[in-house]
Amino acid sequence: MNRARTSLELYQTHRASLLSYATRLSGDQAVAEDIVQDVWLLFSRQRIETIAAPLNYLRTMVRNLVITRGRRQVLEATAGTDFEAATAGLADGQVSPEETAASRETMQRILDTIAALPDERQRQAIHMYHFKGMKLREIGIRLGLSLTRVHGLIEEGMVICDRVRKEGQ
Repeated sequence: MNRARTSLELYQTHRASLLSYATRLSGDQAVAEDIVQDVWLLFSRQRIETIAAPLNYLRTMVRNLVITRGRRQVLEATAGTDFEAATAGLADGQVSPEETAASRETMQRILDTIAALPDERQRQAIHMYHFKGMKLREIGIRLGLSLTRVHGLIEEGMVICDRVRKEGQ
């Protein structure tokens, strides 16, 4: 009987904060009330002496029940719905030919910009970093430059390339 009283006292002490937490997570006071009640029903069956941090345990139970309820609501909302009707408004992920052409043009302008940079080391650094996937340290060793200098060259070049990209939009 002492165990039941202890878990009930713990629940009653933290009920208001659990309710507030459930309301924040669910966005609905009535749903939060139901969740906190469900938490008590589940918690009252637990052996409290085996739980290291009972308040954290209660909060985790609240969070998990909110997530479970949200998933159930999504599932219930789509149950019985025609698949074609439910997916009609979804994007198919295909890129239009116009978008493809515009992206290719932008990429070519950026490549031309990189090729026209006056500093050979900057062109090499950008190429090694963005097209060969080399690390800054590797580039520095290959070009005989400090890590800071390599970073600066790449950053300055990317500012120029970004400006060219934005101008083309």
